[in-house]
Amino acid sequence: MRLKVWASDGSTASHEVHTRAVAGAQRAIVSLVEVYATVRDEQGKFISDLKQEDFTVLEAGKPQNIAVFAADRKPVHLVLLMDTSNSMNREDRLLVAQEAAAGFLKELEPDDTASLIAFSDVPRVVVEGTADKEALTKAVFSIEATGGTALYDAIMAAIDELRGRDGRKAIILLSDGRDEAVSGLEPGSLTTYEQTLDAVLESETIVYTIGTGEMKEEMDFHRQRTVGEILETLASRSGGRAYFVKNAGKLDDAYREIEDELRHHYLLAYYPPTQEEAKPDRKGRVWREITVRVTRPRAKISARDGYYLR
Repeated sequence: MRLKVWASDGSTASHEVHTRAVAGAQRAIVSLVEVYATVRDEQGKFISDLKQEDFTVLEAGKPQNIAVFAADRKPVHLVLLMDTSNSMNREDRLLVAQEAAAGFLKELEPDDTASLIAFSDVPRVVVEGTADKEALTKAVFSIEATGGTALYDAIMAAIDELRGRDGRKAIILLSDGRDEAVSGLEPGSLTTYEQTLDAVLESETIVYTIGTGEMKEEMDFHRQRTVGEILETLASRSGGRAYFVKNAGKLDDAYREIEDELRHHYLLAYYPPTQEEAKPDRKGRVWREITVRVTRPRAKISARDGYYLR
């Protein structure tokens, strides 16, 4: 049995206890639903003075009682996901990306942890989760660019890297091209876009995407949607944001904005309501839709749009 406890300030602790099964007992799982949200004004500036009473969280259209509220910065478990395909050699893209990522790592808080995953033909975990900024920075500058772009497999590897971690989790993806093998004749990943989006939503991980070059308008390998649509959907549905940087020299700005957003998350947590369930999917899950509202006029909210009830 895994027990997780939330303090009034939003911090958590967990412990696992093994007990004998009791014959005839029913199994019940009661767990808070955590929603991390950022709020901006019409000019795009963060609104940081909101109180619990300024928020309304709705599940399936019905208001929920917010059991835990926190507005101060909480530790975050990150995965830096860096494209090291052959195209990153153009115009010193990789070097610029490495310098921007190193600058981002400097700004992490002491309690934050980060992993580094580089991906080309396959994803490779370069550094597992650590708070050692020096080791992370050294690893960032050690990676080289070659091969194709296994974009979806890389996101799946990042989700696996964060599996089992409590609290705020985020993936920061940097890529300059669509999911494609180095030959250009087949996809780069064994995983599909649809499978990847489903895994992101199930993992309850915030995704930030940074696209460089002209990839916003580029079509995916199957010519079903643009790469811009893919990156925007992965980010927005998970509660993150997508950034598109045509000039690699502007990557610093994208990383800086992400770090700023990580400082301005509100934590809103509530107990899921008991209600008649819809038919579970083939994995035995039921999707529940979440909407977050605030009283501040014309404010723009970023938060995940739902979760899977298991």
